Amino acid sequence: MKNTINQNWHRLDNTGKMYPLIRSDWQTTLYRLTAVLKSNIDVQRLKDSIPRVYEVYPEFNVVLKPGLFWFYFEKTNERHTAKPDDHYPCTSFEKDFSILPIHVYYSENLLSVEFCHALTDGYGATEFFKTLLSEYFSGSGYSTVENTKTVIDEKNNRWEDSYLKHYDPSIPGMKRRSKAFHFPYNIVSPGVYYSTTGTIPLNDILKKAKSYGCTITEWLTSFYILTISEMIQDFHWKPAPVVINVPVNLRVLYNSKTLRNFFVTIMPQIDCRFGYFTLEEIISHVKNYMSLEVDRRYINQQFKRNIDVESNMAIRLIPLPLKRLIFSVLYYYLGERQYSGGLSNLGAFKLPEAIRHEVEEVRLLTPPSQGTLIKAGCISYNDRFCITFGSLVNEREFERRFFSGLRKQGLPVKISVNY
Repeated sequence: MKNTINQNWHRLDNTGKMYPLIRSDWQTTLYRLTAVLKSNIDVQRLKDSIPRVYEVYPEFNVVLKPGLFWFYFEKTNERHTAKPDDHYPCTSFEKDFSILPIHVYYSENLLSVEFCHALTDGYGATEFFKTLLSEYFSGSGYSTVENTKTVIDEKNNRWEDSYLKHYDPSIPGMKRRSKAFHFPYNIVSPGVYYSTTGTIPLNDILKKAKSYGCTITEWLTSFYILTISEMIQDFHWKPAPVVINVPVNLRVLYNSKTLRNFFVTIMPQIDCRFGYFTLEEIISHVKNYMSLEVDRRYINQQFKRNIDVESNMAIRLIPLPLKRLIFSVLYYYLGERQYSGGLSNLGAFKLPEAIRHEVEEVRLLTPPSQGTLIKAGCISYNDRFCITFGSLVNEREFERRFFSGLRKQGLPVKISVNY
């Protein structure tokens, strides 16, 4: 695919095209990275740092605009700045015709950046965030912009649509899944998004996962399923498959360096209609499922399904306002209807040695979801592992059970909330 970074506008990638079509007051498609600093934010220094970051990532210096048939990105000369963090996270989004896909917020010692998923996924977001933190601390005698420019300029195809590059029309299509369990809770009012973060020593959770012969992601996904299945049993809710949506970064698997979206989701599950499953049994199911599904042959099925929808002439010719209505319905029935929750693990967040001591921990808050009311975002930094649940319900029973369950497993958990 032709590189478009020197043009005044460019198309959204295959996954990115979906997100503007499903945006709503509850489903903003915004996610957030937060760094907990060891000192309060110097606001002017932060504002001075932001333009230098966009020098490194000119592709991100865009606005999202509606076209006749699809949304697109257009380069902008608008000056980016930082704003006080005075609202619930991931809830403030523009509804006009020029939407900035990145916003920087500050509050005391918290530095946060929210990204619109139409622009990039967790990988692109962490690259941007690392550079912002590096530039913010450049006032302490450290700067990486020139070095970062050199490294990034050597990368090829960092703005390719890797979905299209690896699309194979001969792959058979995917089968539709049955409806998964959903929490029987009422959704909160628009503009409210609760977050509950549990911070665990990284070595402790690594040892716990290894003791079960699995990865952290596999262990947490299994514990997530166990917690929901126990709630179904205790509250006598109607049994159904408990399915967790787990995003998988595809860059290593496909040798891609793109900064655009390039991930798929896999959906490990346990069907509670068959009765009770122990944690060990769930881990066995999840581990085997994930080892089978993270395979290029099966992943290509998702490429085919998504690209076939986008390239269908009848769909392409539908005007944008009508597309927004259609895709909102399709997203529920082909997506959120099929899973009970989500767990996104970005892995290790690393900063240069010179500034590592300036940051205590890093957190990931996943986008609010009208169909999946409670979702988890995970990320580690230095010796801390953070699990953050974003919730669109007033009930905290799930979070209470999950984190108290981790403590019963011998994991020390420090809790912080925004409510």
